Amino acid sequence: MALPTTFEGFEMVERSRTSDILSIYVPSFFIFVGMGIVSPVLTIYAKSFGVSIFLASMAITIYSVGRLIMDFPAGLLADKIGRKPLMVAGSILLTITALLNATTDNFWLFLFYRFVQGVGSSMWMTSRTTLLADILKPEERGRVLGYFQSFQTIGQAAGPTIGGFVASWWGIKANFYFLGLTGLISLVLTQVFIRETSVGKEHKGEFAFPKDLMLRLIDNKGFIFAALASSTAFFTMSGIRQTILPIYATQVANLSPADIGMILSVAMVANLFLTIPIGYGIDLLGRKPVVVASLAIYGLSMFLFPQVSTFLLLCLISLIMGVGSSGAQQAPLAMATDSTINEPRGVSMGMFRFFGDIGSLLGPLILGIVADGFNLAMPFYIMGIIILTNSCLIFFFGEETLPNKKVKVIKEKVT
Repeated sequence: MALPTTFEGFEMVERSRTSDILSIYVPSFFIFVGMGIVSPVLTIYAKSFGVSIFLASMAITIYSVGRLIMDFPAGLLADKIGRKPLMVAGSILLTITALLNATTDNFWLFLFYRFVQGVGSSMWMTSRTTLLADILKPEERGRVLGYFQSFQTIGQAAGPTIGGFVASWWGIKANFYFLGLTGLISLVLTQVFIRETSVGKEHKGEFAFPKDLMLRLIDNKGFIFAALASSTAFFTMSGIRQTILPIYATQVANLSPADIGMILSVAMVANLFLTIPIGYGIDLLGRKPVVVASLAIYGLSMFLFPQVSTFLLLCLISLIMGVGSSGAQQAPLAMATDSTINEPRGVSMGMFRFFGDIGSLLGPLILGIVADGFNLAMPFYIMGIIILTNSCLIFFFGEETLPNKKVKVIKEKVT
């Protein structure tokens, strides 16, 4: 087995398609399948404790809060103790809290376990993103992240369907046992197949607030615009896709839950089929063009939704939304990784995820207030303006971060 080496800020390790599948893709698939399995029953299970709908919805919110709080510390820990130990610890927390959720008879303990589950999720995702930043060469980041995203998307799509059958056959508590099982499988795969990177073994990080690094990241155009794009994508995902669109389809279009599920699935299918081609585009065309074009398409779909109220047309616009969201999810991560190649990767990736989770947390709250204050069409228009504004900002002020494209742009400016 070849020893790891470093070159131009990234680590080259001996990898094969099989090792990538077993160590990178498959554990992600099982984590996201497990999360999807509990998603159809979360609020139903919380409501079974005899609490209000508002408190039951906290089962989702408190998980996001746990992720948000842990993003930055997880980045510090990934640099201090290594990537693999944090992935293992995150998988353990996900597994144990899933089993505790299934056995508790106290609502407040249930919420506490969901919070800890969010912490574990952040530890796992931040350390895995950091590991990818360690091992992926710039010219392959887009397509490998495309494969990575494809496995996640398949898990997200399959999870709710599996969860529906599990709840029907064995009851809603069984969903949490299945989440524990998928977490355990991911834990075993991580322990067996993940190799700590040489950067992770150095343990150079300090568990303290890195003020100088924060200032450098804020001044880093590539990173800050990547974070802006990521935050926009997560804001739209949670605010429109998961919150406003289902309500709009119910109250304005008078569609059934099954119809709404199919509308959302169309966007998911588009994500699934486009992630790999877009990954190649990110590597061939550059990060910036893909981000700008994806956000433009994403923003266009927002303005189209309020114009229609039939099932087929909503499916068509959901397809357009899926096309835009595919690149908006992948390209910013590649851009952020390029931009922080000489920075502590754990902290950098933790900060990048922090921006995304802020968007995920604020999306439903802000757009919900807009919908209550105006109507169900207004959140789409507001979101469309925000997305297109950010697309223009990145087009005019953002910079290309793919190394060979960046050199070409600099030469053209000099000429």
